[in-house]
Amino acid sequence: MTCGSCVARVERALQSVSGVRQARVNLTTETATVDLRDASVERAALILAVRAAGYDADTIRPADRTGTGIERTHDARLREQKQALGQAVSLAVPILALDWLGPTLTSREIGGGVWPVAIQALLTALLLCSSAGGPILVGGLRALIHRSPNMDLLISLGVSVAFVSGVVSLFVSGLGHVHFHAVAMILGFINLGRYFELRARRDTTTAVAALARRLPRTAQRVTPSGVDEVPVEQVRAGDRLRVAQDTVIPVDGRVVGGEAAVDESAVTGESVPKARQAGDLVTAGSVVREGLLTIEATRVGAESTLGRIIRAVEEAQSGKTRLQRIADRVAGVFVPIVVAFALLTLALTLWLSDSGLAAALHRAVAVLVIACPCAMGLATPTAVLVATGTAALRGILVRDAAALEAAGRVSMMLLDKTGTLTTGAPEVTEIQSAGAEEDAGDASRVLQLAASVEQYSQHPLARAIVAAARRAGLALSEPSSFTNHPGRGARAEIDGTTMLVGSAALVARAGVDCTAFRERLRGMAQAGRTVVLVAADNECIGLISLADTARPGAAAAVKGLSDLGLAIAMITGDDRSTAEAVAASIGIVDVRAELSPEAKREEVIARQKSGARVAFVGDGINDGPALTAADVGVTLATATDVAAGAADVIIVHDDLGRLVELVVLARRSVRIIKQNLFWAFFYNLIALPLAAAGKVPPGYAAAAMMASSVSVVLNSLRLRRASGKLGRPDA
Repeated sequence: MTCGSCVARVERALQSVSGVRQARVNLTTETATVDLRDASVERAALILAVRAAGYDADTIRPADRTGTGIERTHDARLREQKQALGQAVSLAVPILALDWLGPTLTSREIGGGVWPVAIQALLTALLLCSSAGGPILVGGLRALIHRSPNMDLLISLGVSVAFVSGVVSLFVSGLGHVHFHAVAMILGFINLGRYFELRARRDTTTAVAALARRLPRTAQRVTPSGVDEVPVEQVRAGDRLRVAQDTVIPVDGRVVGGEAAVDESAVTGESVPKARQAGDLVTAGSVVREGLLTIEATRVGAESTLGRIIRAVEEAQSGKTRLQRIADRVAGVFVPIVVAFALLTLALTLWLSDSGLAAALHRAVAVLVIACPCAMGLATPTAVLVATGTAALRGILVRDAAALEAAGRVSMMLLDKTGTLTTGAPEVTEIQSAGAEEDAGDASRVLQLAASVEQYSQHPLARAIVAAARRAGLALSEPSSFTNHPGRGARAEIDGTTMLVGSAALVARAGVDCTAFRERLRGMAQAGRTVVLVAADNECIGLISLADTARPGAAAAVKGLSDLGLAIAMITGDDRSTAEAVAASIGIVDVRAELSPEAKREEVIARQKSGARVAFVGDGINDGPALTAADVGVTLATATDVAAGAADVIIVHDDLGRLVELVVLARRSVRIIKQNLFWAFFYNLIALPLAAAGKVPPGYAAAAMMASSVSVVLNSLRLRRASGKLGRPDA
C-alpha cells in the first residue's frame, strides 16, 4: 500500500466479505484488523478479497509476536528499498549527465544529435525495468486493472508519458525537449523518499517491538524428571517454571517456591525491585534480580499481562480517529481528481498556449508527480502509532485511536475516591492513649495490644491495625481466648487481661465508659476517620484512627491537571464528610458525594450537557456506568473487570501522575495530527496549481512530493523524542 486510497480500497474489499463486521487498515504498519460477525469466516476468504482488490496479504502466524513481525517486515522492505535506491542513483546520474552535456556531445554529423538521446532512452528503459521503477509500474498497472487508483498509478502515468514522449522525439523532429531526465529525477526522488519514509515508519513501530522483545522465547519448565527448556509457546496454565537470577519471567504466575527481588519496571514503571515469595503474584516481562523463583503459570501468551498490553496497543494503533476517517475519504477520491486535473492541464495548455505538445506534457507530468495522497494517508496513523506506543512504554494503555483523540480534547476530569484517589484500603493514621501525658510508649502499647487481639480477624480494619504493628516492629502476644464480633470488633484474653477492640457501639454495649474520648471521637468523625476503641478490663485505654488515605502523588496529579486548565471534581458513593476530608487533603474543591452508580453516570452526562468534554477516572464495579458515559473512561491496573472492560485508557501501575502525562501526550498528538493534515492539504492545494502553471518541472515535483510524505512522518516522530517531557504541564 502506498497511500490513503489504498487503505480505503483494502478496507472496502475486506468489508465486502460476508460475515465481516468491520475492517481497519493501518497504512504505517501495513496490517489489517478484521472484526467478524460470523466466526466461520475463513482467513483464506479475506486474503482472496485483498488480492481481488489488487494487493497481496498473509495472516500473521500465531507463533509470531506481531510487534517483532512488523519490525522484521520493515527491515526486509528497507533492505529492498535501499537496493532500489542504489539502482535509481546509478542509472539516474548518467541520464542527467547526458542531458546536461547534450549540447556539448552533439555534432553536425549524421546522427550526431541523436546518439546522446538514444543512450538516455536506453538507460531510462533499464531504469524503468529495474527494482527502482519496475515495482512502481507494476503497481500502477495493477491499480489500473482493478480500478483502484493510487500513488503508484500517478507516478506510473507520469514516467510513462515522459518516457514515451522522449522515445517519440527520437523519430519525430520538432516535438520539443525530451523528458528522459525527468523520468530519472522522478524515480530517483521517489525511491529516495520511500527509503527515508520506510526508515521513519520503521522507527514508529519500535514501541510495540520493544514491548514484544521483553518476553523471552524459552522457559525452564519443571518436570518430574528435572528442568527442561521449552519454547514459551508450549507453556500452559498450571505448568511450573524455574526462573533464575537476571532472567525475565515469561508468563504471569504465582510464586510456589523460593524468594527473590523482582524488577517490575517493564510492566509497572516502578524502578525499585520488590520482594516476592510463596503466594505472591508475578507478571510476564518482570526480571528476577536477586534470588531464584519457582512459579506456577496462571496466564500465558497473549493472555499474560504484557501480552494483553501488546495486543491492546496494536488494536489502538489500527483504530482511526475522526480526523483520519475524513482524510481517508478524501484520499480515496484524490487520485482520480488528480488524473482529471492533469488531463485538463494538458488540454488547456494545448488550447491556450502556443508552447506546443512538449510543454503541455511537461506540465501534465508535473501535476501527476507532485500530487501526494501519501501525506494525507500517513498524517494521522503515524502520529497515533508513535503516541500509543510511547504511552504504552510509560504505562498508559490507550485502547483505540479515538480515545487518544478524545483525551486530547477533555476539559474536565471527574475522579472517583475509593481505590482511585485513595488506596482503597484503610491505614492507621493516629493512635491515642487515655493518659493525660501521652507519649510514644503509651501509643505503642495501645497498638500492640489491639494488634494482638485483631491478628486472627479478617476484617480490613483489623488487618490494617496488625500491619501497622508489624511495620513498627512490635511483638504480638498470643491470646488465650478469642471471640469475634463480625463487623463490630473482637474480644480476647491476653496475659490475663480481658481486651475489647472495636466500634464505639460495641464498647458501650459492653459497659465500658469512654466519655474521656467523646470530643476526640466527634472530631475524627468530622474529619472522615474511622475510629477503633481499645479497652482493657472494662477500662478504655486508647483509640486508633484509620482512614482510606490518599494515594501517593494524588495531590501532585490534581495540581498538574489543574495547571493544564482542566476542571477537577470528585464524585463518590462515600459519605460527604469522608469525601470532603480526602478532597481537601489533595486540593479538590468540587465534591459530589453519596452517589449511586446511576447517579454517577447522570453526573457525567449533566457535565457534558453543560458543554464540558468529560474524562472519568474510576476503578470499581459501581464506576462502570460513568466510565461508559464519559468521553474518555480511565481506570487503574487494580480495577475490577467491569471497570477495565468499560474504560478507554488503563493506567498500568496505578500512578495518578500518569493522568497528567496522558492529557499532555493526547493534546500533543492531536496538535501533531492537525499539523500533518494541514500540511498535507495545504501542500496539494499550492503544489497542483503551480505544477499546472509550469512553475515546477517534473523532477522538482518529485522532490516536493517526497518531502511532503517524509515530513509528516518525521513530524509524528517528534512525539517519541519529546516523551521525556511528558510530566511537565508546559511541555
